[in-house]
Amino acid sequence: MSNLREITAMPPSAKSSSGAEARVPMSVPQTNWTDRLFRVPLSGKLLGANLFVAVIALASLFIARSPNETLTESLAVSVSAVVFSIVANIALVTVALRPLRELERTAQRVWAGDLTVRARPTQTEDPDLGRVRSAINLLLDGMHHDRARMRRLALHAITVGDRERARVGRELHESSAQWLAGLSLELAAMARDAKDPESRTQLQRMQQMAQQVMEQVRTLSETLHPRVLDDLGLAPALQHLARKTTERGIATTADTAGADAGIPAHVASVLYDVAREAVANAARHAAPAHVELVLTTEHGKARLDVRDDGHGMDVGEAERGGFGLFSMRERVALVNGTFELESRPGDGTRVVATVALVDEDGR
Repeated sequence: MSNLREITAMPPSAKSSSGAEARVPMSVPQTNWTDRLFRVPLSGKLLGANLFVAVIALASLFIARSPNETLTESLAVSVSAVVFSIVANIALVTVALRPLRELERTAQRVWAGDLTVRARPTQTEDPDLGRVRSAINLLLDGMHHDRARMRRLALHAITVGDRERARVGRELHESSAQWLAGLSLELAAMARDAKDPESRTQLQRMQQMAQQVMEQVRTLSETLHPRVLDDLGLAPALQHLARKTTERGIATTADTAGADAGIPAHVASVLYDVAREAVANAARHAAPAHVELVLTTEHGKARLDVRDDGHGMDVGEAERGGFGLFSMRERVALVNGTFELESRPGDGTRVVATVALVDEDGR
């Protein structure tokens, strides 16, 4: 019988007195002493085997010892042989397990996110462990190549999406907004020339409506993809975002003095989206008095730090229910970046996104 839990089937009519379904009984096999014995580490097994052999050897020596040999001499020889055997076995096991420690080190670094690490051969590696090491390295090579391919696809998707958003935003700004501006001017001229006061009032109201729609179209165009991001880069775009947020009633500053100008377009797009979403979340949910944007570039990485002094939040609950946070985290991960969120109720919020300026393939 396997170690899987056995689930006893419950008939459909099995109900408790309250009408709820009864708990499904489950039987878990008991672990006996032989199972616990076999789960002892290899060094413990060898030590136990040596002690067992030593006991048999001592018993044999006592039975077959020479009549001229004293008990002390027999014990000295026996204990020396046992100690030497144990020390030799421990040394051999330590040397034999060295390749396994190398595999463990490799697994720990892979778990930490380093897919470039490979298990190195050791002088004490036997052919079987060598094949295991080679198989693990082949798997890591495949994972590394798949990850690089996914990152290239993600970069292509981000680039195409940004290009399309820029096109739509440009159409809204240069076409729709211009037509609405012309309509607003025409209505203003008609209201000015109208003789009937009621018609003039109606035309003025229509002109105001056209003006409001035009402003909304321009805002939508700016939200889709700010032209300043393409024309001037990330630092001016963050400065522009800070000014717009300040105009809406939240004092916002952008410190970009520590940032270089040569941030790739896809990295700039991702970091700008994070900044915009973080500022929007703070404005909607935290009621901050001040928001600070800090952009720096060092050690081949661009780092965006967004802080606010708002109400804060429970990070666990926000992660479960906020699509905006999920979107930011996934977008940063697509370009092999890291996303950190720090917040406590009543203590403000901090969002940090860090993205490498050059990917693992040197692009």
